[in-house]
Amino acid sequence: MWTFLAVLAVASAQPGFKLETLGGDVIAGPILRISAEEVTVKTPDGPVRIGVEQLSGLVPAAALPPTQGQPRVWVDLVDGSSLLAADYAAAEGRARITAFDGQLLDLATDDVAAVRFQPQDDAVAAEWARLLDARHDTDLLVIRTDGAVDYHHGVIGEVTEALVRFALEGDLLPVKRSKVHGLIYHRPAGREFSEAACRVLDVDGSRWVAGSIELDGGSLRWTTLSGLVLARPLSAIARVDFSQGKVVYLSDLEPESVEWTPFFGSDARLEAMSRFFGPREDQGLRSGPLELEGKQYQKGLALHSRTSIVYRLPGDFRRFKAIVGIDDRVRPRGTARLLIHGDQRVLLETTIAGTNPPMSIDLDLTGVRRLGILVDFGDDLDVADHVDLCEARVVK
Repeated sequence: MWTFLAVLAVASAQPGFKLETLGGDVIAGPILRISAEEVTVKTPDGPVRIGVEQLSGLVPAAALPPTQGQPRVWVDLVDGSSLLAADYAAAEGRARITAFDGQLLDLATDDVAAVRFQPQDDAVAAEWARLLDARHDTDLLVIRTDGAVDYHHGVIGEVTEALVRFALEGDLLPVKRSKVHGLIYHRPAGREFSEAACRVLDVDGSRWVAGSIELDGGSLRWTTLSGLVLARPLSAIARVDFSQGKVVYLSDLEPESVEWTPFFGSDARLEAMSRFFGPREDQGLRSGPLELEGKQYQKGLALHSRTSIVYRLPGDFRRFKAIVGIDDRVRPRGTARLLIHGDQRVLLETTIAGTNPPMSIDLDLTGVRRLGILVDFGDDLDVADHVDLCEARVVK
């Protein structure tokens, strides 16, 4: 009895949260308990327990304050976690990361995949991503020169605020850290991790892949898949994401096929026009964010008529959900026909117009292996047919 009252007393001092279920329900209240198996939330009708297999996420009920400070270092861990930090140092096989709140994280450099010391534009970001994805037999020292990057194979040694010591062809070179864009550590093949319980996003923008999680008084405590133990007050938590593998955004999938057909145009111009009018992932057709009725969305697809795109689904999913409309940048113009089919079965056929508000769609995908979306010409040829499918996702 006393234990339960103590839990309630702690919960009453906690910030409110909202539990989001895969079915679209939202349950609000202070968190009583949280684990890798279930979450218990206090409601006016009493405690409610929900298994994590039914949850999409856990988010604060109130708006979060802006992040204090700007990152000086971006760190990727081998387990998929990514950190925005104030500083990074390394010596004798140990890394020391200084978080925004002053917390010092001590871990093996074997658990660090990459460290970046400088911001980057789109071109440099693409080259950095290519280096991260490639297989290397050594560590990489990545140098920024004249808006581009160059790299050297070798062994990363001590990292201080001023220098990076790098062994290159037998010579130990002290390199000014101000000249270093980033470090990529060699990752031997064969290391495997257990399945993630959830992903924790903190207010500083760091994303942690957690193998276990629990409520410890007014703090959330979790252990990353690589074994790093962390604790943050609930007020510092932006989201606990339980959707891993249960929710997949179409913009994160590689389409099985994409076909764009112009209303007018010759074959000679088709390739250039296809690049201009082709699908966009997580941005509008005229660049910038996806935007419907004044609200901007981080995830989704932008399609111009006439575009047919087909996805092979990576598993068994129950629902397809999205918010669909003509992008705000061209409204009230634009009218297009939207056809969505699962395998050979028509799931939705409707008209999308810039004079109409966005519509929410929720379609049954039971048994579907291929999801097809066709944005076809409307009544005004292809003028302003900028169709946004925001938050387009499949749900188990």
